[in-house]
Amino acid sequence: MNIEEYGSNNVKKRIEHESKDFPVSAFYVEPAKMYMGKARLQWHEDFEFDIVKEGSAIFTLASGKYKVNEGQAVFINGNVIHSIAPEGDSNCVILSVACHPRFLFPNPKSEMAKHYLLPILYDPSFRFKIFSRDNIWERGIHSYIEDLIVTLFAHEYGYELEVREILDKIWLQFIKNNQTVVDINKEKEHTPSADEMRIKDALIFIEKNYGEEIMLEDIADSIHVSKSECCRCFQRAMGMTPFDYLMRIRILKAADLITKTQKEKLPISEIAFDVGFNNTSYFNKRFKDYFGCTPSEYRKQSRTKHRDSLSPYGLSITHI
Repeated sequence: MNIEEYGSNNVKKRIEHESKDFPVSAFYVEPAKMYMGKARLQWHEDFEFDIVKEGSAIFTLASGKYKVNEGQAVFINGNVIHSIAPEGDSNCVILSVACHPRFLFPNPKSEMAKHYLLPILYDPSFRFKIFSRDNIWERGIHSYIEDLIVTLFAHEYGYELEVREILDKIWLQFIKNNQTVVDINKEKEHTPSADEMRIKDALIFIEKNYGEEIMLEDIADSIHVSKSECCRCFQRAMGMTPFDYLMRIRILKAADLITKTQKEKLPISEIAFDVGFNNTSYFNKRFKDYFGCTPSEYRKQSRTKHRDSLSPYGLSITHI
C-alpha cells in the first residue's frame, strides 16, 4: 500500500488542535443546538471516536444512515463524509475525540504505518463502526474511549502521554482482533465508492464557487454525470438535492461573515452578494428560513452565542 501523505485537499475540514505536536481534541456536541440542528456534513483527515451520552443520534454517511443509542460508542475513519443529527425532535449529547493519524504514526511511509495503521485507515469495512458491548474486545475499546475523554477533559500534568498510551491500546485492539483483514489489506489501495468520490468532488466544486452563479448543470459537469444522476447521487449520499446543499452553504457562509465582520459592519447587501445572492430581499427571506431571524437581527445577537453553533464539530473541551 503506497501513500505519500495522510491527505492534502485544502477544501476538506481541518480540525484545529491545541498544537501540531498534539493533534488530538475532544468536543462536546449537541447537534440540535448547532446550525440546521445537526453537526453538519464534513470530512477530515482525523479519525473519530464518539460516545452518545444522552438520547439517540443518527450518523449519516455515504453508505447510509445509522442509529446510535445512548451509551453506544462509534469509530469514524479519516476522510469519511459524515454528519450527525438527533433522532427525531429529541436532543442528544455526544462526546467526540478527533485524532490525526500522524500522532500514532508520524511517518506514513514507515514500515510501522504500513503494517499497523494503513490497513485499518484505508479499509472500507472500517469506515464506520458501532462498538458492541456484547463483544469483549469492543467493550474494552468503549472503556478506553471513555478514559480518553476523561483524560482530555482533566488536562492534568502529563495528560498527553496518557492520551498517547490509551490510543495505542485502542489501535492494538483493532490490529489484534482484525488480523486477517489487516494482513489482506497491507498491499491494497483504498478505493472510495463512486458516490463518495462524486460527492467529495461536488462539495469541493461548490466550496470553491458558491459565490458565483451555479446551475445544476455546473455541479453535474464537475463530477461528469447527468443532472438526474447528480440529484440521485446527492439524495443517496446526503438525503438532499444539490440546490439544497448549495443554499445551506451560502447561508452558512453568510452567517460566518456576519459574525467575523461584527466590527466592520459589512453591509448585509454586500454579504449577500459575496455568497452568491443577487437579490437582498430573497437572501433575507432564506436566511430567516434557516436561522429564524433576519441577518440584521442575527448580527445584533451575541457573537459568542453563534460561534459554537456554526462550528462543524461542536464545543471544544480541550481548548477552553
